[in-house]
Amino acid sequence: MLSAGLLLLSWTATALEDDFNQQIIVDADRQEVNIKENRVTFYTNVVVTQGSIKMRADELSVIGSEEKGSEVMIAKGQPATFYQMLDSGKPIEAEANEVRYDLKTQTLTLSSNAQLKQEESLVKGSMIKYSIDKQEMVAQGDGNSRVTTIFLPQQLNDIAPQEQQ
Repeated sequence: MLSAGLLLLSWTATALEDDFNQQIIVDADRQEVNIKENRVTFYTNVVVTQGSIKMRADELSVIGSEEKGSEVMIAKGQPATFYQMLDSGKPIEAEANEVRYDLKTQTLTLSSNAQLKQEESLVKGSMIKYSIDKQEMVAQGDGNSRVTTIFLPQQLNDIAPQEQQ
């Protein structure tokens, strides 16, 4: 069990810090704005780009706040996806029926059919919360499913020396 925990910690890496300083571009077939609720909703073929970050969804709601950079993006799709290149040069890929991206806390919350992948490591669950800047992840199942983690035997061999320290 310790091996699996160490493996998950070892495959996380720092996100490209420059990504969070880049402009956010949203392309979609349609857009609706609700000024009173400070919400913009994009529909059909939604693509979000910020540096190396790429999100794709059927629908995306961006909820603003008084504080700049505190927006929350809620992407919905079958699935909605999130991709980012890490400083290590390895990508992280996520997908779920709902992907919530909190820009201020740099946190992804994946709900319903959630999965998070880096290289050959894969975590599946009903909900996965991943803190990009803190490099922390929590995954949980629901009453009908459990959390599943898949990794290659070579990755276990790579982690074994760390256990002995």
